Amino acid sequence: MNTNGGGHANIGFWLAKVLQGQGHQVTLNVVGEQDDKKMSKPPFSYFSELTAMGVRTTWANPGDLSSKVAGENFDVVVDNNGKDLNSVGPVADFAVACGASQFFFVSSAGMYKPTNTPPHLEGDAVKESAGHNVVENMLSTKPFKYSSFRPQYFTGYGNNKDCEEWFFDRLVRGRPVPVPGSGDQLSVVAHAEDVATMMAAAVGNDAAGGQIFNAVTNRAVTLNGMAEICAKACGVEPKIVNYDVTNLPDGVEVKKAFPFRPIHFYSYPAKALEVLDWKPKHDLATDMAERFAFYKASGRADKDMQFETDDKILNHVR
Repeated sequence: MNTNGGGHANIGFWLAKVLQGQGHQVTLNVVGEQDDKKMSKPPFSYFSELTAMGVRTTWANPGDLSSKVAGENFDVVVDNNGKDLNSVGPVADFAVACGASQFFFVSSAGMYKPTNTPPHLEGDAVKESAGHNVVENMLSTKPFKYSSFRPQYFTGYGNNKDCEEWFFDRLVRGRPVPVPGSGDQLSVVAHAEDVATMMAAAVGNDAAGGQIFNAVTNRAVTLNGMAEICAKACGVEPKIVNYDVTNLPDGVEVKKAFPFRPIHFYSYPAKALEVLDWKPKHDLATDMAERFAFYKASGRADKDMQFETDDKILNHVR
Protein backbone atom coordinates (compact mmCIF):
# COMPACT_ATOMS: atom_id res chain seq x y z
CA MET A 1 0.00 0.00 0.00
CA ASN A 2 1.96 2.99 -1.29
CA THR A 3 1.28 6.65 -0.61
CA ASN A 4 0.49 8.85 -3.60
CA GLY A 5 2.53 11.82 -2.49
CA GLY A 6 5.59 13.03 -0.65
CA GLY A 7 9.02 11.49 -0.48
CA HIS A 8 7.74 8.27 1.12
CA ALA A 9 6.37 7.09 -2.21
CA ASN A 10 9.94 6.37 -3.24
CA ILE A 11 10.30 3.81 -0.46
CA GLY A 12 7.47 1.79 -1.97
CA PHE A 13 8.95 2.13 -5.45
CA TRP A 14 12.32 0.82 -4.32
CA LEU A 15 10.84 -1.90 -2.12
CA ALA A 16 8.84 -3.26 -5.04
CA LYS A 17 11.96 -3.18 -7.21
CA VAL A 18 14.12 -4.94 -4.61
CA LEU A 19 11.56 -7.63 -3.75
CA GLN A 20 10.74 -8.43 -7.37
CA GLY A 21 14.45 -8.60 -8.09
CA GLN A 22 14.80 -11.17 -5.32
CA GLY A 23 12.17 -13.38 -6.94
CA HIS A 24 9.06 -12.40 -4.99
CA GLN A 25 5.71 -11.71 -6.64
CA VAL A 26 4.84 -8.09 -5.86
CA THR A 27 1.64 -6.10 -6.13
CA LEU A 28 2.16 -2.37 -5.58
CA ASN A 29 -1.07 -0.58 -4.78
CA VAL A 30 -1.10 3.22 -4.88
CA VAL A 31 -3.68 5.28 -3.06
CA GLY A 32 -6.12 7.13 -5.31
CA GLU A 33 -6.67 7.02 -9.08
CA GLN A 34 -4.30 6.08 -11.86
CA ASP A 35 -5.11 9.23 -13.83
CA ASP A 36 -4.31 11.55 -10.90
CA LYS A 37 -1.88 14.27 -12.02
CA LYS A 38 0.49 13.11 -9.26
CA MET A 39 1.15 9.99 -11.33
CA SER A 40 3.06 12.13 -13.86
CA LYS A 41 5.77 12.80 -11.27
CA PRO A 42 8.56 10.54 -9.92
CA PRO A 43 8.52 7.85 -8.73
CA PHE A 44 5.14 7.07 -10.30
CA SER A 45 6.37 8.13 -13.74
CA TYR A 46 9.01 5.38 -13.40
CA PHE A 47 6.51 2.58 -12.84
CA SER A 48 7.23 1.15 -16.29
CA GLU A 49 10.52 -0.05 -14.79
CA LEU A 50 8.55 -2.03 -12.24
CA THR A 51 6.00 -3.49 -14.62
CA ALA A 52 8.83 -4.54 -16.97
CA MET A 53 10.21 -6.59 -14.05
CA GLY A 54 6.82 -8.21 -13.43
CA VAL A 55 5.47 -6.01 -10.63
CA ARG A 56 1.72 -5.59 -10.76
CA THR A 57 0.56 -2.02 -10.15
CA THR A 58 -2.93 -1.20 -8.93
CA TRP A 59 -4.73 1.86 -7.54
CA ALA A 60 -7.19 1.78 -4.64
CA ASN A 61 -7.91 3.46 -1.34
CA PRO A 62 -7.25 1.49 1.89
CA GLY A 63 -10.89 0.55 2.37
CA ASP A 64 -11.18 -0.78 -1.19
CA LEU A 65 -8.34 -3.30 -1.11
CA SER A 66 -10.59 -6.26 -0.40
CA SER A 67 -12.53 -5.66 -3.62
CA LYS A 68 -9.49 -4.70 -5.70
CA VAL A 69 -7.68 -7.99 -5.12
CA ALA A 70 -10.58 -10.11 -3.94
CA GLY A 71 -9.82 -13.72 -3.15
CA GLU A 72 -6.05 -13.36 -3.38
CA ASN A 73 -3.63 -14.38 -0.66
CA PHE A 74 -0.48 -12.51 0.33
CA ASP A 75 2.35 -13.59 2.62
CA VAL A 76 3.41 -10.05 3.52
CA VAL A 77 1.45 -6.80 3.52
CA VAL A 78 3.26 -3.48 3.72
CA ASP A 79 1.63 -0.17 4.61
CA ASN A 80 3.71 2.73 3.31
CA ASN A 81 0.82 5.15 3.39
CA GLY A 82 -0.99 5.55 6.70
CA LYS A 83 -0.27 7.72 9.70
CA ASP A 84 -3.36 6.96 11.79
CA LEU A 85 -5.83 4.21 12.64
CA ASN A 86 -8.35 5.30 10.02
CA SER A 87 -5.91 4.78 7.17
CA VAL A 88 -3.91 1.80 8.44
CA GLY A 89 -6.78 -0.09 10.11
CA PRO A 90 -8.40 -1.23 6.84
CA VAL A 91 -5.03 -2.41 5.51
CA ALA A 92 -4.38 -4.39 8.68
CA ASP A 93 -7.83 -5.97 8.42
CA PHE A 94 -7.11 -6.82 4.79
CA ALA A 95 -3.83 -8.45 5.81
CA VAL A 96 -5.65 -10.69 8.28
CA ALA A 97 -8.32 -11.60 5.73
CA CYS A 98 -5.79 -12.47 3.00
CA GLY A 99 -3.77 -14.70 5.32
CA ALA A 100 -0.64 -12.58 5.65
CA SER A 101 1.85 -13.86 8.20
CA GLN A 102 3.79 -10.58 8.28
CA PHE A 103 2.81 -6.92 8.26
CA PHE A 104 5.33 -4.12 7.75
CA PHE A 105 4.45 -0.56 8.71
CA VAL A 106 6.48 2.37 7.45
CA SER A 107 6.34 4.59 10.52
CA SER A 108 8.48 7.66 11.27
CA ALA A 109 11.51 8.58 13.35
CA GLY A 110 9.84 11.95 13.74
CA MET A 111 7.93 10.68 16.77
CA TYR A 112 11.02 10.31 18.95
CA LYS A 113 11.19 12.80 21.77
CA PRO A 114 14.23 15.13 21.57
CA THR A 115 17.27 13.72 23.34
CA ASN A 116 20.45 15.17 24.80
CA THR A 117 22.28 11.97 23.91
CA PRO A 118 21.89 11.26 20.20
CA PRO A 119 21.46 9.10 18.26
CA HIS A 120 17.91 7.87 18.76
CA LEU A 121 17.88 4.11 19.26
CA GLU A 122 14.96 1.71 18.99
CA GLY A 123 13.22 1.74 22.37
CA ASP A 124 13.90 5.42 23.08
CA ALA A 125 10.99 7.54 24.30
CA VAL A 126 8.44 8.60 21.70
CA LYS A 127 5.54 11.04 21.66
CA GLU A 128 2.80 8.73 22.85
CA SER A 129 0.04 10.73 21.16
CA ALA A 130 1.75 10.56 17.76
CA GLY A 131 -0.41 8.85 15.15
CA HIS A 132 2.40 6.50 14.12
CA ASN A 133 2.79 5.34 17.72
CA VAL A 134 -0.94 4.68 18.06
CA VAL A 135 -0.80 2.60 14.88
CA GLU A 136 2.20 0.59 16.10
CA ASN A 137 0.36 -0.22 19.32
CA MET A 138 -2.69 -1.37 17.35
CA LEU A 139 -0.65 -3.58 15.04
CA SER A 140 0.95 -5.36 17.99
CA THR A 141 -2.49 -6.79 18.87
CA LYS A 142 -3.11 -8.39 15.45
CA PRO A 143 -2.61 -12.09 14.65
CA PHE A 144 0.32 -11.50 12.29
CA LYS A 145 3.96 -10.76 13.00
CA TYR A 146 4.36 -7.05 12.57
CA SER A 147 7.53 -5.00 12.11
CA SER A 148 7.75 -1.22 12.15
CA PHE A 149 10.30 0.74 10.11
CA ARG A 150 11.01 4.32 11.12
CA PRO A 151 12.65 6.30 8.31
CA GLN A 152 14.00 9.81 8.63
CA TYR A 153 15.34 11.84 5.70
CA PHE A 154 16.19 9.98 2.52
CA THR A 155 17.24 10.53 -1.06
CA GLY A 156 17.80 8.54 -4.23
CA TYR A 157 16.53 7.94 -7.72
CA GLY A 158 12.79 8.59 -7.87
CA ASN A 159 12.68 11.01 -4.96
CA ASN A 160 10.16 13.81 -5.43
CA LYS A 161 10.56 15.77 -2.22
CA ASP A 162 13.06 18.64 -2.12
CA CYS A 163 15.98 18.08 0.20
CA GLU A 164 19.31 18.15 -1.61
CA GLU A 165 17.61 20.26 -4.30
CA TRP A 166 17.18 23.02 -1.72
CA PHE A 167 20.97 23.21 -1.42
CA PHE A 168 21.59 22.84 -5.16
CA ASP A 169 19.20 25.72 -5.92
CA ARG A 170 21.40 28.10 -3.96
CA LEU A 171 24.79 26.65 -4.76
CA VAL A 172 24.49 26.72 -8.56
CA ARG A 173 23.40 30.35 -8.42
CA GLY A 174 26.29 31.43 -6.26
CA ARG A 175 24.00 32.34 -3.39
CA PRO A 176 24.75 32.01 0.33
CA VAL A 177 23.33 28.92 2.00
CA PRO A 178 21.56 29.96 5.21
CA VAL A 179 21.85 27.15 7.76
CA PRO A 180 20.12 27.45 11.16
CA GLY A 181 22.12 27.31 14.38
CA SER A 182 25.79 26.44 14.51
CA GLY A 183 25.44 23.94 11.66
CA ASP A 184 26.96 21.21 13.83
CA GLN A 185 23.60 19.57 14.50
CA LEU A 186 23.53 15.91 13.52
CA SER A 187 21.04 14.46 11.07
CA VAL A 188 20.91 11.44 8.77
CA VAL A 189 20.07 11.04 5.09
CA ALA A 190 19.62 7.51 3.71
CA HIS A 191 19.14 6.24 0.18
CA ALA A 192 15.66 4.82 -0.46
CA GLU A 193 17.24 1.64 -1.80
CA ASP A 194 18.97 1.06 1.53
CA VAL A 195 15.63 1.48 3.31
CA ALA A 196 14.15 -1.05 0.88
CA THR A 197 16.90 -3.65 1.33
CA MET A 198 16.46 -3.35 5.10
CA MET A 199 12.75 -4.10 4.79
CA ALA A 200 13.40 -6.91 2.33
CA ALA A 201 15.77 -8.51 4.83
CA ALA A 202 12.81 -8.86 7.21
CA VAL A 203 10.68 -10.84 4.75
CA GLY A 204 10.33 -14.39 6.04
CA ASN A 205 12.63 -13.55 8.94
CA ASP A 206 11.08 -14.68 12.24
CA ALA A 207 13.54 -12.53 14.19
CA ALA A 208 11.92 -9.42 12.69
CA GLY A 209 8.55 -10.11 14.32
CA GLY A 210 7.53 -7.50 16.89
CA GLN A 211 10.61 -5.41 16.19
CA ILE A 212 11.02 -1.71 15.53
CA PHE A 213 13.76 -0.72 13.10
CA ASN A 214 15.23 2.71 12.51
CA ALA A 215 15.16 2.72 8.70
CA VAL A 216 18.19 4.94 8.27
CA THR A 217 21.82 4.67 7.23
CA ASN A 218 24.64 4.19 9.72
CA ARG A 219 26.45 7.50 9.20
CA ALA A 220 25.31 10.91 10.42
CA VAL A 221 25.84 14.22 8.67
CA THR A 222 25.95 17.71 10.15
CA LEU A 223 23.78 20.42 8.66
CA ASN A 224 26.83 22.38 7.51
CA GLY A 225 28.27 19.09 6.29
CA MET A 226 25.23 18.51 4.10
CA ALA A 227 25.78 21.91 2.50
CA GLU A 228 29.46 21.11 1.94
CA ILE A 229 28.76 17.68 0.42
CA CYS A 230 26.18 19.20 -1.92
CA ALA A 231 28.63 21.96 -2.85
CA LYS A 232 31.27 19.40 -3.75
CA ALA A 233 28.74 17.63 -5.98
CA CYS A 234 28.09 20.98 -7.68
CA GLY A 235 31.81 21.73 -8.02
CA VAL A 236 31.62 25.01 -6.07
CA GLU A 237 32.71 26.41 -2.73
CA PRO A 238 29.76 26.92 -0.36
CA LYS A 239 29.03 30.26 1.27
CA ILE A 240 27.41 29.01 4.46
CA VAL A 241 25.73 31.57 6.70
CA ASN A 242 24.68 30.27 10.13
CA TYR A 243 21.97 32.14 11.96
CA ASP A 244 20.25 32.20 15.35
CA VAL A 245 16.86 30.46 15.16
CA THR A 246 15.68 32.36 18.25
CA ASN A 247 16.21 35.70 16.50
CA LEU A 248 14.41 35.55 13.17
CA PRO A 249 12.77 38.37 11.22
CA ASP A 250 9.00 38.71 11.47
CA GLY A 251 7.08 36.19 9.41
CA VAL A 252 9.95 33.72 9.02
CA GLU A 253 9.60 30.17 10.35
CA VAL A 254 12.69 28.00 10.35
CA LYS A 255 10.65 24.87 9.48
CA LYS A 256 9.68 26.56 6.21
CA ALA A 257 13.07 28.16 5.62
CA PHE A 258 15.20 25.00 5.83
CA PRO A 259 14.56 21.37 4.80
CA PHE A 260 15.90 19.79 8.02
CA ARG A 261 15.02 20.16 11.66
CA PRO A 262 17.34 22.76 13.26
CA ILE A 263 18.18 20.42 16.15
CA HIS A 264 20.03 17.13 16.57
CA PHE A 265 17.72 14.71 14.77
CA TYR A 266 19.79 11.60 14.32
CA SER A 267 18.60 8.01 14.63
CA TYR A 268 20.79 4.93 14.24
CA PRO A 269 19.88 1.53 12.68
CA ALA A 270 21.13 -0.59 15.59
CA LYS A 271 18.39 -3.23 15.32
CA ALA A 272 18.75 -3.72 11.57
CA LEU A 273 22.51 -4.11 11.82
CA GLU A 274 22.13 -6.73 14.54
CA VAL A 275 18.84 -8.55 13.95
CA LEU A 276 18.66 -8.42 10.15
CA ASP A 277 22.39 -8.57 9.44
CA TRP A 278 21.78 -5.61 7.12
CA LYS A 279 24.31 -3.11 5.84
CA PRO A 280 23.77 -0.03 3.67
CA LYS A 281 25.55 0.08 0.34
CA HIS A 282 25.18 3.78 -0.41
CA ASP A 283 27.26 6.74 0.75
CA LEU A 284 26.05 10.32 0.85
CA ALA A 285 28.76 11.91 -1.29
CA THR A 286 28.14 9.51 -4.18
CA ASP A 287 24.38 9.88 -3.79
CA MET A 288 24.64 13.68 -3.96
CA ALA A 289 26.81 13.51 -7.09
CA GLU A 290 24.16 11.34 -8.75
CA ARG A 291 21.34 13.58 -7.59
CA PHE A 292 23.12 16.68 -8.88
CA ALA A 293 23.54 15.07 -12.30
CA PHE A 294 19.78 14.45 -12.33
CA TYR A 295 19.15 18.01 -11.10
CA LYS A 296 21.18 19.44 -14.00
CA ALA A 297 19.53 17.17 -16.56
CA SER A 298 16.07 18.21 -15.33
CA GLY A 299 16.75 21.84 -16.25
CA ARG A 300 16.03 23.08 -12.77
CA ALA A 301 19.45 24.74 -12.51
CA ASP A 302 18.43 27.13 -15.29
CA LYS A 303 15.05 28.16 -13.93
CA ASP A 304 14.36 31.61 -12.51
CA MET A 305 13.89 31.38 -8.76
CA GLN A 306 13.08 33.78 -5.95
CA PHE A 307 14.68 33.52 -2.53
CA GLU A 308 12.62 35.97 -0.52
CA THR A 309 12.82 34.09 2.77
CA ASP A 310 16.58 33.63 2.39
CA ASP A 311 16.99 37.34 1.77
CA LYS A 312 14.97 38.22 4.86
CA ILE A 313 17.20 35.99 6.98
CA LEU A 314 20.45 37.19 5.39
CA ASN A 315 19.51 40.86 5.71
CA HIS A 316 18.52 40.27 9.34
CA VAL A 317 21.85 38.60 10.05
CA ARG A 318 23.74 41.47 8.43
